[in-house]
Amino acid sequence: MLELFLSAFVSLFVIVDPFGTAAVYATLMSKAEEAEKRRVAFRAVIIAVFILIGFCLVGHFLLHYMHVSLSAFRVAGGLLLFVTAFRMIMGIHDPDELESDKSVYRDRSNIAIFPIAIPMLAGPGCMTAALMFATEARDVVEYGVVIAVIIAVQLIALASLIGAGALSRFFGPSGNGIIARIMGILLAAMAVQFVADGVKELL
Repeated sequence: MLELFLSAFVSLFVIVDPFGTAAVYATLMSKAEEAEKRRVAFRAVIIAVFILIGFCLVGHFLLHYMHVSLSAFRVAGGLLLFVTAFRMIMGIHDPDELESDKSVYRDRSNIAIFPIAIPMLAGPGCMTAALMFATEARDVVEYGVVIAVIIAVQLIALASLIGAGALSRFFGPSGNGIIARIMGILLAAMAVQFVADGVKELL
């Protein structure tokens, strides 16, 4: 059980990347009042938790209904995770890039949904990992462990969002970029392992 908790926690933590998300959040919400920042942060995390837990509950049945094997889903999920990792390593979501695109997010009430909740806190990669760990659970207790990990990671993300401004200033642009790329490398390795496991099961 401890092994499942640690494995799920590390995987989801790396995918969600609370510190990287906080850096992006700080950029998008730099002109907002503190009360609004907290409100948007809470809303984003609540949405993400419901999405991930809901996918854990119905994702397996959805795959069965669509006649998609878990092995095929592992391969597809691994590829999606690798794309996410590649974008992190190449800095495609760096806050500096978003600075010039703030006009896209003038309606700050929608920032909680996109891009914070989806795809940053509960994107395809995170949904894939959550479902994979849920399907590996052998009983209700282990299933509860996976859900507890989802909530724990999202609570860390919430704390990071609330303290986004301070974290961004503490690490600075260089520090934020280094953290994102280290997380991306770890995520890329996990993605390759997901694909390898899926291909092995298919063959």
